[in-house]
Amino acid sequence: MVLLKKWSALTLVLALMVTLAACGGKTESPSANGNGTAGETSSEGKPSGEKKVIKMLHWKQGNINEVIKDINRQFEEKYPEYTIEYTTTGPDDEYKQAQRARITAGDVDIFPDLSGMRLSPKEWTPGAKVPDWQQWIDSGLIADLSDQPFVKNYEASDIEQAGTYNGKVYAIPTGKVVMSGLFYNKEIFEKHNLKVPTTWSEFIELCETLKNNGVTPIAMAGKDVWPLKLPAFSLQAQILGGGDQMKFIEGVWKGTAKYNDPDAVEVLEKMKTIQDNYTIDGFMGIDYGTLPSYFATGKVAMMPNGSWEAPTVQTANPDLKFGYFPLPGTEDPAKNNSLVGKYDMTWYVTEKGKNKEGALKWLEFFSQPEIYQQFVKAAGFLPTQPNIKTDSEFFDNEVMPYMDGFQLAYEILMINRENVGEHLAAEGVHTEYLAPGGEFKTAQELADVQQKEWEAAAPK
Repeated sequence: MVLLKKWSALTLVLALMVTLAACGGKTESPSANGNGTAGETSSEGKPSGEKKVIKMLHWKQGNINEVIKDINRQFEEKYPEYTIEYTTTGPDDEYKQAQRARITAGDVDIFPDLSGMRLSPKEWTPGAKVPDWQQWIDSGLIADLSDQPFVKNYEASDIEQAGTYNGKVYAIPTGKVVMSGLFYNKEIFEKHNLKVPTTWSEFIELCETLKNNGVTPIAMAGKDVWPLKLPAFSLQAQILGGGDQMKFIEGVWKGTAKYNDPDAVEVLEKMKTIQDNYTIDGFMGIDYGTLPSYFATGKVAMMPNGSWEAPTVQTANPDLKFGYFPLPGTEDPAKNNSLVGKYDMTWYVTEKGKNKEGALKWLEFFSQPEIYQQFVKAAGFLPTQPNIKTDSEFFDNEVMPYMDGFQLAYEILMINRENVGEHLAAEGVHTEYLAPGGEFKTAQELADVQQKEWEAAAPK
């Protein structure tokens, strides 16, 4: 009996100690729980209550990751009831796998996709693959943003092209990049009295003048293959379908156009002309990472590349005076006077995540012009909001004059057949198969093989 009383007294003392500790002592902050909330303790040791967790997924990309982290910090300062769980994975396939798994599990509230809504099957594309974003929307996994006020902060045309599906807004495109132009060395041009060409014949004359004066006109990175598509994007936009790429794409599906038609062959022939006659020797062995050094050090006069490489060139040679112009593919200056590109990093909010309300609040915050401007400067994108200053002489002076007629690249518009052969796969023109890099000596030979592969992949 005495032992029982002592045990009861000890139990009472321990209970009092726990109560006192709970009232006045410090506790560790638990991590986010399955209800989308997390407990936190203030620096003074006073409980701040449950915080609502916003789960954000992203791929690893240094400059963008850093600015998003900073925007997240600003958001949490303004809305202390929220905390953001920002997770990054490797790019490409690793990110896509994480996307699919976490969206399906309802384990993410907001995430970006690499580009805008693209490659969506049409009524005239039987058997075409349905992209992930469309499957998610059709399955009710993506939130409808149509009635969100912040959508109006963006250019209506950009929302229409890159964020709208079946008449509703499901995504916010954060910026555009252009990738069909040529960087050019202004000092080399001035030295040889050259002007920016506006037609294909002027471009060829310019290249011949450079060659005759001992200057290699162009460097390209053939080792990585994909950079060879960049100048082709300009030619496709200007030539295919008489300058209407969608007309050509619809035509090949319906059988009214072919990959070995004259305009498709013309694109390949002009790419072969550039590769054979005006590109630095051994370009198929040059990798993309070292390509800018050829241009920045003055070894070549021009470099086909995306606008995103401007900071790399500037860093490699701060004294270099360089510009940017569209590769002209026809004899019509008006048709050649625009750049081709794509939308980059498009935000989606999940419908079945644990904190849809918080994700919408974050996207509203991100969409404020003063916050969005921070992002677009760091990302190096062309803005999708009006009146946003990039503070970039390159964008303002070299790129923006060509943006009125901005077009999406062929690879963004093309809806491919499943199991199509290697010479047409991934929506490219695959000029790496043309000699000297590949087996085909003429553009017609490659075009004929492409058409055969297209027909062989038709649904039975």
